[in-house]
Amino acid sequence: MNYLTKIGAITACMLLLGACGSSNDDDDDTVTDAEFEVRLTNLTNGQTLSPVAVMMHKSGFNSFIDGEASSLALELLAEGGDNTDVLGEVQAATQHVASASTAGAVGPGVISPAVTLTVPNDDLGDLQLSVISMLVVTNDAFTGLNATDISNMQTGESRTFNGPTWDSGTEANSETAATIPALAGEGFNPVRNDLFDRVRFHQGVVTNASPEFGLATSALTETHRFLNPSSRIVVTRTQ
Repeated sequence: MNYLTKIGAITACMLLLGACGSSNDDDDDTVTDAEFEVRLTNLTNGQTLSPVAVMMHKSGFNSFIDGEASSLALELLAEGGDNTDVLGEVQAATQHVASASTAGAVGPGVISPAVTLTVPNDDLGDLQLSVISMLVVTNDAFTGLNATDISNMQTGESRTFNGPTWDSGTEANSETAATIPALAGEGFNPVRNDLFDRVRFHQGVVTNASPEFGLATSALTETHRFLNPSSRIVVTRTQ
């Protein structure tokens, strides 16, 4: 092979490499994890919501079940607004995928900052969302979602859910200032004095407003009343 032929062969090889890229360049084949943003809107007129626990997990896990007794973790959240144990409970479960909390409480009519969670692609086919937050001017009411299916969401897709109000069934709804943390009363009390002792839909607060039907000892006013749903949750897959 003469000099000019060698130069031509080298040039052709360089052009080929430039067009196709190095054999070690596999950026286009990289599989990234999925990413989700979750926001909660407080739909109430005068109830602040405690820091919001956001949990993604596989089927088979429940933070609570309608008609069954609350776990201690749920009781701690529903009576005192502390979501530490609720998050710890899901993180210890084999079904756990990702979880986090908002940095602070969410005021009436306010949309929470986004909670961003990263989910391995292998978990997208069986993915559920649970969200829990206390209505802090109540004895033991909470709102959110319980093991709601969000499997196989596509990038850019959003789903919206309404969060009902639940009664944890751990504390009687006396509505006295001494029993409500937002009114400088106690939060968690290990003694369960609710006659039902089970999770159920909350019937709403009575307040002291009505002379005929009001609760004379209630520290709550009409401002603290709420309807269902008391929250709205939007989950968006951003990646």
